[in-house]
Amino acid sequence: MSKGWTPVIWARPIALALALCLTTWGCGQAKKDRAKTAAQRKIQSAIAEYSAASEKANSLHGKVISQFQRANQSKDLDEYRGSLRRDVLPAIDQFISMLQMMPTKTPELQKIHTGLVAAYQEARKQITEFTDRLQTAKDLGRFNEIRNLLQQRVTAYQSQLSQYYTQYNRRLQLAENQSQVDPASGATPTAAPAPPGSAQSVTATTP
Repeated sequence: MSKGWTPVIWARPIALALALCLTTWGCGQAKKDRAKTAAQRKIQSAIAEYSAASEKANSLHGKVISQFQRANQSKDLDEYRGSLRRDVLPAIDQFISMLQMMPTKTPELQKIHTGLVAAYQEARKQITEFTDRLQTAKDLGRFNEIRNLLQQRVTAYQSQLSQYYTQYNRRLQLAENQSQVDPASGATPTAAPAPPGSAQSVTATTP
């Protein structure tokens, strides 16, 4: 056995081991890339489903606004109070039920949407109390507090949702402020309209 032959024998297993390591690393990286792509597709699909469901919720939110506008035409407090109980609160309940059924298939989307549902549930409770305690025109001022608080929480929701959408190269579109809302135009999760004699609420659309 000559000295010059020995390095060749040792070189073979080293070369094979190196090739095996490169192949293994390449397969592992490809697997990670495929998993990342699948996760991205899942998130994009979840966002698309949520956006589509938001459009359906728009019509029910428009109904809430329409019922408030009808109540705003009341001639006295008794008629207004009756309209709130008969028309407005049931419309809010339908809207909340729709929100509760919306698909939120990522943990982040679930957390953001849960805040929106909680905001409307609390507003519904407060509007019920407002209706029950409404005795004089002075009591109408309480509604502004309810509306403003709801608007703050909805604005926070919209900000969080917009950031989430941007993270995955999607854009959240919000409508310009409107003094009146056509239910067919799609006005989602926002503040409830004002009681008689006060300014209309700000409305906005989600995706």
